[in-house]
Amino acid sequence: MILAYVFWGKLESWKIVLWSIASILVYVSRIQLTLQYRKRSEADNDPWKWGRYFSVTSFFSGLLWGYAAWLFYQPDAQTELVLLYVLIIGTAAGAVMISAYWMPGYLLYAVPSVTLMILSLFFNGDSNESLLAVMLCLLLLMLVSVAFKSREQGYAGIRLRFENLDLISRLNTEKERAEDANRAKTQFLASANHDLRQPVHALSLLSYSIKSELQSDKGKELHGQLNQTVTNLNSLLESLLDLSQLEAGALKVVNDHIDLAQIAAQLQSEFLSLCAERKLDFRVRVIPGFVRTDHTLLIRLLRNLLSNAVRYTPEGGVLLAFRRRGNSVAIEIWDTGIGIDSADQSNVFREFFQVGNAARTSDKGLGLGLSICQKIADLLSLQLSVASQPGRGTVFRVVLPVTDQEATELNALPAQPLTVPGADLKGQRVLVVDDDLIGLGAMSQVLTSFGMETTLAQTCDRAMELLTVENSFDVIISDYRLSEEINGLQLIEQIRELPGLQSIPAMIVTGDTAPAVLAEIQKSGLTYMNKPVDALRFAATLSDLSA
Repeated sequence: MILAYVFWGKLESWKIVLWSIASILVYVSRIQLTLQYRKRSEADNDPWKWGRYFSVTSFFSGLLWGYAAWLFYQPDAQTELVLLYVLIIGTAAGAVMISAYWMPGYLLYAVPSVTLMILSLFFNGDSNESLLAVMLCLLLLMLVSVAFKSREQGYAGIRLRFENLDLISRLNTEKERAEDANRAKTQFLASANHDLRQPVHALSLLSYSIKSELQSDKGKELHGQLNQTVTNLNSLLESLLDLSQLEAGALKVVNDHIDLAQIAAQLQSEFLSLCAERKLDFRVRVIPGFVRTDHTLLIRLLRNLLSNAVRYTPEGGVLLAFRRRGNSVAIEIWDTGIGIDSADQSNVFREFFQVGNAARTSDKGLGLGLSICQKIADLLSLQLSVASQPGRGTVFRVVLPVTDQEATELNALPAQPLTVPGADLKGQRVLVVDDDLIGLGAMSQVLTSFGMETTLAQTCDRAMELLTVENSFDVIISDYRLSEEINGLQLIEQIRELPGLQSIPAMIVTGDTAPAVLAEIQKSGLTYMNKPVDALRFAATLSDLSA
């Protein structure tokens, strides 16, 4: 339309009108073909057919533009001719990016349009225009060369794109296979973990129960060995549980203000008797003050460090010390054990790494304790470090920010009196629900040794039946995974819907370690313990629950 306007009056108008109509018809036909191509069916998806259509319309478009150089040529209309030549060369150059992927279509457009313009300059123009025609021949060759290179690059990009798509598809397939395998492995490990904890749980409780039945020295010696084996099994399972929870992100940080003296007292009560059994001196040095962190995770971190210190200290002692360091407090665990070589100190926090246990004896664990400590420290954003001298001992240091800026003098924490576990449980009535008959019997033996009156139920229906007949129980203990459709949490909810039992104390004892299960139990607010259960800790938990 612009060319028609520019050349109007320079030559016969009917020539301009016919050329314009022909050009419009070509573009309309290309628009129609484009619409038909977008609406094509799968049966009409032959690319060669559409390529031929594209080539034909390109050829007619090229002829019309090349013919315009002859049709509109006027020696006295140099400015208008420059505009025409620029349009012809410009569209031929621009078409490289648009249609070079289909070379027949590009060549059938660019060659006729530019060649006819070159011939017009040769036959109609003067010497200067003939020179321009020669230069345009070189330009046409350059355009064709660029078009072929663009085609190669374009197809290389297309191939790369499809290779990437194919690679992504294969990666997704492999990822799905890996995820399926991981889910299957997780389900297997969760099931195996639960099934393994069941007999170990029963073994732990039975080991505690038979202690009072043994009279001979040989029997007591064998019981000590059995108890040590059960203790090792419990320690290994607890380490695996802690590691799985940390790696799954199931442990949530709940920050609170914690009294340093309270932490020291709790750890002292746990490790005083253990160190006494091993003939080790256990001392605690504490300072007044508070820190803000997660109480449960901090205790777990320090408990692992103390257990590690006791395990690798054959003689001497262990010191738990709280020291002020500016606006922070350093909790240090000193021991006089075997020590750690400087070359190994950077590796002690790696999983399964152990010092002085080349034979991998089970009484020294799996080498997960310090790895768990490091993961807990990272979770709490605490600094955990180690310093050691082989043969002289080791110190592990945890640094926490303090929230109390008072009192910096060191004070000795007096030893806490040891209480007899379960002494306040005598006479209490307890209902135990567990589908594992052996575990149920072992639980009954231990609870009876605490002086409790025990009633057992292997099914939910039996438990509800017992509660309907008499609801004078003081506490309910239920396994989480039961053989029926409901779990222990749901059973306790049903029990608490019965008249007079809305606030009955209840706890869950479970061998499940899946993060989703533990999160569900924690969300319920019920007290729970993971199997295998240590009898002394079990008694202490029941005492707190019944208080």
